Amino acid sequence: MADVQPTTLQLRMPADPQLLRVLRLVGSGLASLGQLDLTATEEVRVAVDELGAALISMSDGSPIELTFDLTPLALCVEGTTTHPAGAALEVDPLTDRMLSVVATTHEWSAADGRTTGRLEKALPQASVDASSR
Repeated sequence: MADVQPTTLQLRMPADPQLLRVLRLVGSGLASLGQLDLTATEEVRVAVDELGAALISMSDGSPIELTFDLTPLALCVEGTTTHPAGAALEVDPLTDRMLSVVATTHEWSAADGRTTGRLEKALPQASVDASSR
Protein backbone atom coordinates (compact mmCIF):
# COMPACT_ATOMS: atom_id res chain seq x y z
CA MET A 1 0.00 0.00 0.00
CA ALA A 2 1.42 3.40 -1.00
CA ASP A 3 1.93 6.12 1.57
CA VAL A 4 -0.80 8.74 1.94
CA GLN A 5 0.41 12.21 1.04
CA PRO A 6 -0.80 14.81 3.57
CA THR A 7 -3.21 17.22 1.91
CA THR A 8 -5.18 20.17 3.27
CA LEU A 9 -8.03 21.82 1.39
CA GLN A 10 -9.95 24.86 2.55
CA LEU A 11 -13.37 25.69 1.22
CA ARG A 12 -15.60 28.67 1.85
CA MET A 13 -19.13 28.36 0.51
CA PRO A 14 -22.50 30.06 0.83
CA ALA A 15 -24.92 28.45 3.27
CA ASP A 16 -26.78 26.85 0.36
CA PRO A 17 -27.97 23.22 0.54
CA GLN A 18 -27.51 22.85 -3.23
CA LEU A 19 -23.75 23.03 -2.66
CA LEU A 20 -23.69 19.95 -0.43
CA ARG A 21 -22.89 17.90 -3.56
CA VAL A 22 -19.59 19.81 -3.79
CA LEU A 23 -18.74 18.82 -0.21
CA ARG A 24 -19.57 15.19 -0.96
CA LEU A 25 -17.30 15.25 -4.01
CA VAL A 26 -14.41 16.76 -2.06
CA GLY A 27 -14.90 14.29 0.78
CA SER A 28 -15.05 11.24 -1.47
CA GLY A 29 -12.09 12.44 -3.52
CA LEU A 30 -9.93 12.81 -0.43
CA ALA A 31 -11.19 9.48 0.91
CA SER A 32 -9.94 7.81 -2.25
CA LEU A 33 -6.58 9.56 -1.89
CA GLY A 34 -6.51 8.18 1.66
CA GLN A 35 -6.99 4.70 0.22
CA LEU A 36 -10.33 4.09 1.90
CA ASP A 37 -12.37 1.27 0.40
CA LEU A 38 -15.72 1.86 -1.31
CA THR A 39 -17.75 1.39 1.88
CA ALA A 40 -15.59 3.78 3.92
CA THR A 41 -15.63 6.31 1.06
CA GLU A 42 -19.43 6.23 1.08
CA GLU A 43 -19.35 6.73 4.86
CA VAL A 44 -17.20 9.84 4.34
CA ARG A 45 -19.70 11.13 1.78
CA VAL A 46 -22.55 10.66 4.25
CA ALA A 47 -20.58 12.20 7.12
CA VAL A 48 -19.56 15.27 5.11
CA ASP A 49 -23.15 15.69 3.90
CA GLU A 50 -24.49 15.53 7.47
CA LEU A 51 -21.84 17.95 8.76
CA GLY A 52 -22.49 20.41 5.95
CA ALA A 53 -26.28 20.22 6.24
CA ALA A 54 -26.13 20.76 9.99
CA LEU A 55 -23.86 23.78 9.63
CA ILE A 56 -26.12 25.26 6.94
CA SER A 57 -29.17 24.84 9.19
CA MET A 58 -27.34 26.45 12.14
CA SER A 59 -25.94 29.34 10.10
CA ASP A 60 -27.29 32.87 10.25
CA GLY A 61 -26.77 32.96 6.48
CA SER A 62 -23.03 33.56 6.74
CA PRO A 63 -20.68 31.41 4.65
CA ILE A 64 -19.63 27.97 5.82
CA GLU A 65 -15.85 27.54 6.13
CA LEU A 66 -14.49 24.01 5.90
CA THR A 67 -11.04 22.49 6.21
CA PHE A 68 -10.39 19.00 4.88
CA ASP A 69 -7.16 17.62 6.33
CA LEU A 70 -5.88 14.29 5.03
CA THR A 71 -3.04 12.84 7.10
CA PRO A 72 -1.44 9.38 7.08
CA LEU A 73 -3.74 8.50 10.00
CA ALA A 74 -7.13 10.05 9.17
CA LEU A 75 -9.30 12.34 7.12
CA CYS A 76 -10.43 15.20 9.36
CA VAL A 77 -13.11 17.68 8.35
CA GLU A 78 -13.87 20.78 10.36
CA GLY A 79 -16.57 23.26 9.46
CA THR A 80 -17.60 26.50 11.07
CA THR A 81 -20.18 29.22 10.58
CA THR A 82 -21.71 32.14 12.42
CA HIS A 83 -24.93 31.31 14.22
CA PRO A 84 -27.78 33.71 15.01
CA ALA A 85 -27.25 35.91 18.06
CA GLY A 86 -28.45 34.21 21.23
CA ALA A 87 -28.95 30.86 19.52
CA ALA A 88 -28.03 27.75 21.45
CA LEU A 89 -26.13 24.90 19.86
CA GLU A 90 -28.76 22.36 18.81
CA VAL A 91 -27.78 19.35 16.74
CA ASP A 92 -30.54 17.21 15.31
CA PRO A 93 -30.38 13.85 17.15
CA LEU A 94 -30.60 11.97 13.83
CA THR A 95 -27.59 13.91 12.48
CA ASP A 96 -25.65 13.14 15.62
CA ARG A 97 -26.57 9.45 15.38
CA MET A 98 -25.63 9.26 11.69
CA LEU A 99 -22.23 10.78 12.42
CA SER A 100 -21.74 8.32 15.28
CA VAL A 101 -22.20 5.48 12.79
CA VAL A 102 -20.19 6.72 9.78
CA ALA A 103 -17.36 8.75 11.36
CA THR A 104 -14.63 7.48 13.66
CA THR A 105 -15.22 10.50 15.92
CA HIS A 106 -17.20 13.72 15.76
CA GLU A 107 -17.91 16.70 17.97
CA TRP A 108 -19.76 20.01 18.04
CA SER A 109 -18.97 23.26 19.81
CA ALA A 110 -20.18 26.84 19.92
CA ALA A 111 -18.34 29.89 21.20
CA ASP A 112 -18.22 33.60 20.45
CA GLY A 113 -21.07 33.44 17.93
CA ARG A 114 -19.47 30.59 15.94
CA THR A 115 -20.65 27.01 15.60
CA THR A 116 -18.06 24.35 14.76
CA GLY A 117 -18.50 20.74 13.76
CA ARG A 118 -15.60 18.33 13.39
CA LEU A 119 -15.42 14.74 12.23
CA GLU A 120 -12.64 12.26 11.69
CA LYS A 121 -12.48 9.05 9.67
CA ALA A 122 -9.48 6.83 10.43
CA LEU A 123 -7.55 5.49 7.45
CA PRO A 124 -7.06 1.72 7.09
CA GLN A 125 -3.38 1.72 8.03
CA ALA A 126 -4.16 3.84 11.11
CA SER A 127 -6.60 1.15 12.30
CA VAL A 128 -4.01 -1.61 11.79
CA ASP A 129 -1.34 0.39 13.62
CA ALA A 130 -3.67 1.14 16.55
CA SER A 131 -4.74 -2.49 16.98
CA SER A 132 -1.14 -3.76 17.01
CA ARG A 133 -0.23 -1.65 20.04
